[in-house]
Amino acid sequence: MAVRLASFRTVFGIDLRTLALFRVLLSIWILIDLGMRARDLVAHYTDFGVMPRAVQIEHLYATTWSFHLANGSAWFQAILFILAGLVAVALMFGWRTRVMTVLSWALLLSLQNRNTFILSGEDNLALLLLFWAMLLPLGARYSVDAALTRSNPFPANAYFSIATTALLIQGMSMYFFSALLKTHPIWVSEGTAVYYALQLDYLVTPFALWFRQFQDLMTGLTYYVYLLELIGPILIFSPVFHRTFRTVFMLAFISMHVAFALFLEIGFFPYISITMNLLFMPAWMWDKIAELLPGRARAPVAIWFDRGCDFCEKTCNLLKVFLFLAKTPVRPAQDEPEIGKELEARNSWVLTIGDERFYKFEALGRLVSAAPFFWPLGWFMRRPFLQKGGNTFYDWVGRNRSLFSRVTAFCLPWQKTPPRYGAMTQIVAALSLFFVTMQNVSTLPALGVSLPNQFVAVRQALGLYQNWTMFAPYPEMTSPWPVIEGELTDGTMVDVYTGNIGLADFNKPDVVSLTYANYRWRKFLSNLEDQTYEDRTQVLALNYARFLCRDWTANAAERAGLSNFVIFFQIERTPPPGETKNIETRQVWTHDCHA
Repeated sequence: MAVRLASFRTVFGIDLRTLALFRVLLSIWILIDLGMRARDLVAHYTDFGVMPRAVQIEHLYATTWSFHLANGSAWFQAILFILAGLVAVALMFGWRTRVMTVLSWALLLSLQNRNTFILSGEDNLALLLLFWAMLLPLGARYSVDAALTRSNPFPANAYFSIATTALLIQGMSMYFFSALLKTHPIWVSEGTAVYYALQLDYLVTPFALWFRQFQDLMTGLTYYVYLLELIGPILIFSPVFHRTFRTVFMLAFISMHVAFALFLEIGFFPYISITMNLLFMPAWMWDKIAELLPGRARAPVAIWFDRGCDFCEKTCNLLKVFLFLAKTPVRPAQDEPEIGKELEARNSWVLTIGDERFYKFEALGRLVSAAPFFWPLGWFMRRPFLQKGGNTFYDWVGRNRSLFSRVTAFCLPWQKTPPRYGAMTQIVAALSLFFVTMQNVSTLPALGVSLPNQFVAVRQALGLYQNWTMFAPYPEMTSPWPVIEGELTDGTMVDVYTGNIGLADFNKPDVVSLTYANYRWRKFLSNLEDQTYEDRTQVLALNYARFLCRDWTANAAERAGLSNFVIFFQIERTPPPGETKNIETRQVWTHDCHA
């Protein structure tokens, strides 16, 4: 029996429905990221906080840029946050998709460059995904752009380009190069890497604290992660048994990130990684979903609008797209004289389901009821107590449809010339793929590849840096948590870190990871504790200390002011399996708020 080989286009292509899902999930991540960062807007992004602009600029490469560095005030940062959120919402719905993708990438790169000491692999991956997204037709399906395109440039769901090839290779590069960097014996010969990872109390979840009693399971997971990262990126592109391998390894990578979310406090890295893995979702899955979720109407459905009403036609097309009614025709009512007369007499659009006709708000409820996902909402909309108010609203819209037509002509114009993804886009994709591959190769110490300054300059300007050292060459061996003991101006001792009056508590908390406000504070404070770069540690400690003084004064109310304090870290070193942990106290910084 001959084995069929998948074509190159099939292996490295992406279904347009998958790209639409990618667009939505990426937009949701941006909104989540902005919301999480906004909790510390003042502390992390203003001159009042831990990283004043003058300090951050000193630690940026010459070609690194950021809109957020233009002003150090909270109101300015808030405006940029809101702008990024609005752009992300527009991207989610696919309104002017390519422009919104470019703006989202630029605003995210700008935001990340405002404070580089709180960044993690999550930020790196999300920025790279947005970069490649600029070169792809994310709005070809399930978008405002798709609804307003009169001539569809993408009639088939299968889509292949150099950009799809680059994006898929980029996704798997994260795993493959991470595996190549895992050179320590604890990964292969000892099989203890997961044991060491789950001993990092400052990073693990309460679930991990319970799970790490199962030594054999941790050994098995070590080999699972290593082999998956090493072999998975190759077999997922296999032309032999392509459908099976792609599905199995996509689900395997997703399962790994679900485990990461259960075990480790690493922010939304699992979410953005799963978003990347879903790019490998093949066409047959979408076809299967379509079979399992057919239209719920008992007869053929058609939507009829008033010819010449620009607003009416656009609204009908938008409903068709976002209710997932791709096969439902949208036609001018005047094409059928009898339906045209009904439209004129009732001053209403017309929905036909078989031989039945529906009008105004009831028609909307019936249409939503026919949608595969939204039929519960349609059932609710058809309740009698909503009909009167719904029809009143419909009549108001109908009386003002000329106004709405003018508004939509400006905000929602017809896409007569959809964005092109031609030769220039593919050349950029090819050059960028070569660029990031060289960047990844340069991270392998054994090869001794060094990058020229010009290369680094371009990399920093475009945010294309990557070094996938996820627990490579081995997991960290120390777990730190901060203890800050200080004195108020009236002589009272205070725990500056928690804000409690009295001496600071140096005992180990029950759940160390909960001593950090969130994963970005964990990243900043672990950078502060890290003694690898002494000059950086001193800069971070000094500016964190100054922030603590300012923040105490701003929130002191009737309490005495903060006079001085000492920043300690409790450092718990991970011993080999079976041995007892020891904790040492390290004094990192002494600060006088009045000096």
